[in-house]
Parts: sequence; structure tokens; C-alpha cells
Amino acid sequence: ADRLGLPSPGLTFEQQQLPMVKSFMLGSRIMGIVFGCGIGMFPLLLLPDTPRDDLATEIAQVLPADRRCEFMNKMTAHQFKEGESILKYGDLSNHVVLVKSGQVECVGRDATGLPFKVCTMHPGHGFGHPGLQSPANMDLVAKDGPVVIQNILKADFLRIAGSEGMEVWKNSMQRERRVYLATQGHRIEDVVPPARKGTGKTRWFASLSHHEKLEVLEIVGKEHVRMFRGEENEGKVRFFATLPEDTKHKALAAGTNKGFCNETTIPQQVSNESD
Repeated sequence: ADRLGLPSPGLTFEQQQLPMVKSFMLGSRIMGIVFGCGIGMFPLLLLPDTPRDDLATEIAQVLPADRRCEFMNKMTAHQFKEGESILKYGDLSNHVVLVKSGQVECVGRDATGLPFKVCTMHPGHGFGHPGLQSPANMDLVAKDGPVVIQNILKADFLRIAGSEGMEVWKNSMQRERRVYLATQGHRIEDVVPPARKGTGKTRWFASLSHHEKLEVLEIVGKEHVRMFRGEENEGKVRFFATLPEDTKHKALAAGTNKGFCNETTIPQQVSNESD
């Protein structure tokens, strides 16, 4: 008060000890702190939101220059009006869907088959596991139009983006979608590629991270894991391709139960990766 030039209240020591005076002083201090913080934080309301890079750009940034250009050239953009369907529940798609602008509502199904909102995707989010191929377990609907999405064939994504792009893609998945997909595990296990040649088991394995590949090989047999250290170009995919078809099927089914590959799709073609 002295620094601000305000007059002194002139209270005696006994008056300052009164409960009413102490309560008034405490309340004044609290109001002063709240008011000061409010004034200091008010400019934050006027700052524009920092836009997040779209997922295609984030993936391209981790790729070498030659693959970066090829990756972006393979992208095709599509625009949707508000309320327009992008992907319907049960549809098959050979593309990875990346949100470039706008908002996309994800509508799943509960145990009785009734639709419910799972989450809303924004720029920086994507849909459709690059290494898998099965009916979609969500509707994708343009929420605030116009919505621009980018598509790339799953085979092109795996070939060009490799493990670096897969890591960025996996990290972009929202927690709500992870929880929803975990509840769909029993449906996903039912569509593990059958134990016969040419059904896509090796391609599924190739789409996993290095750590997940090691865990699948550990399911096959612990002696096989000692051959690999979880690094690139070790020949894990080549080794998996030499396993009996029944062994591949059982390993991927067991891996699915542990949370691997629980997205909306399943492999159609066998990958030629040498990782």
C-alpha cells in the first residue's frame, strides 16, 4: 500500500488480530493473486493455435530425400463435404487414409451393433494399417467440411516409408481408437491369414516394428531370437518366410492376442522386404 501511495488504514495491533480483519486481508490477497494471474494469462487467449503438420508431411520428414519425393508423389488428395462418407463400416480399402485438413468423425459399433462416436481425427491422424487388409470396423465421416484427405496405396506405403514411416504412423493413433480396437481383438483374431501359402502372413510380419518381430519370433521358438538383435537388414522377414505355414499362422494369432496388428486390415500380398 505504501509503494502504491495508498493511505494506511491506521489499525492498531489489537484490531489487526481480529478474525474479521484477518479474513478480509486473506480474501484481498487471494483476489489480488487471481486478478494478477488473469491479466497475465489473458494474452494467451489471443494467440493463434499452432497448426500441426499433416501426417504425410510428418512421415516424409523422417525419410531419405529420394524416398521422401517418391512418397509425396504417390499421394492423392480428395475433398469431402460436411456429412459426406469417407469410408463405410465393413468396406475394404487398399489405401492408407491421412487427414490433411478438417475433422473426420470415427463411428464404431458396440457389442449390439449400434453405432457410437469413437473419436474425431484431425490433421496429423491417419486410418488403415498399411500392412493389413480386412473390413473397416468404423465409419469415417467428414465432420466439418470441406475435409481434405490424402490416400496412398498400402503396398506403396510399406515399400517407400518402411519402418521409419510405420513408427510415425503408429504414434499418430489416438488413445480412444487404441481402446476401441483393443475391444475388437476377438474379431481381428478370426481373420488372421489361414495356414496356407500366399495369404499374406509374411507381409503382415513385415509391417511390424523390429521389437514386435522379435516377439513374434520368440513365440515361434526362443532359439530363433538369438539370431537377431532388433536391427534393420538382419533378415527377420526372410527367416519368417521360410517357416511352415502353420507355424506362421499360430505365431501371428498369438501375437494378435498380445496386441500386435490390431487395426482394421489384414495382408493381401507377401512383402519382399529383407528386414
